[in-house]
Amino acid sequence: MSRFLIAAFATISIAVAAGAAADDRFPSISNEALRSECGDCHIAYQPQMLPQRSWRKLMDALPKHFDEELSLDEETKQHLLRYLLDNAADKSKVDAARKFLRDLSPGDTPIRITDTPRWKDKHHELPKSFWSDPRVATKGDCAVCHTEAARGLYDDDDGLRVPGPNESWRRWEDD
Repeated sequence: MSRFLIAAFATISIAVAAGAAADDRFPSISNEALRSECGDCHIAYQPQMLPQRSWRKLMDALPKHFDEELSLDEETKQHLLRYLLDNAADKSKVDAARKFLRDLSPGDTPIRITDTPRWKDKHHELPKSFWSDPRVATKGDCAVCHTEAARGLYDDDDGLRVPGPNESWRRWEDD
């Protein structure tokens, strides 16, 4: 009987640990329209990185999308908006989304993920020269360093590499 209890406890512990690790990543994007419409120009960001109010503000500004003209038919726009709102940070149960909301004031409505306190906190150690590296198109070009971003993996242990001097790449080590 005690062997059974030990085996059961070990199995439960492993499952809980695996669930906790999986909960700290963003879910992969399951919406093909979002992957294609947004992913044609930049990484298709996980909706859990911004709250509903931010996605609504971003989509309401269309056809203006930052410095670009983006024309979507109304049906596609509403389909994308529904997906973004249903999966926004303030609707999500994953820890990664809660971390993005944690330091965001209730009145803040960022439309750039790079304007969120979480993003700024995680990237503040990068030198200014990093952002002028030709391999880094913009601050929102996550996949340059986060090689597993499309799968929702942004942690330091998840394929993180940063441009180094002389066109080299290096792993980022948090101190």
